[in-house]
This record gives sequence, structure tokens and C-alpha cells, in this order.
Amino acid sequence: MTVTILALVFIIFVLGITIFGFKAVIKQGKAPGDLHKERCSICREQFVKSQLIEREVGDHRVYFFCPSCINKLHGELVSKN
Repeated sequence: MTVTILALVFIIFVLGITIFGFKAVIKQGKAPGDLHKERCSICREQFVKSQLIEREVGDHRVYFFCPSCINKLHGELVSKN
């Protein structure tokens, strides 16, 4: 009997923590300042979306590139030739 009660208390405790966790994750969302920002796919720095070049690869994969990374890649390409 005691084991059953302890098991029920444990299950209720785990369910409570799970529900609380889901509510916290759902409420989190993005801050208003971060809505128009993305990270560069190479250097991982955050930029305003209008400063980045966006390229879609395949059906759904989208990459963002900042001007400095594009210039570095261009410089490497020119130096190879």
C-alpha cells in the first residue's frame, strides 16, 4: 500500500514538472528585438536580416552569410587562382 502511494506521488510530481516545463518553453519565444535577426552560417555572429545574404539549399535548408564572411571567401577564391 505504501509503495503504491509513493508511486502515485512520484508520477504526479513528474507530471507536474513536465507541465510546468512545457509552459515555460511555450512562453519563452523570441524577444521583439530578435525577430528580425539571424546568425551568419559561417561565423555565427548575429546580424539584422537585411544585412545578410540568404541562400536556400534543397527544399528547406536556408543559410545566411554576412558581408565579412563573403569577402573572406572571395579573397580565398581569388588567392587560389
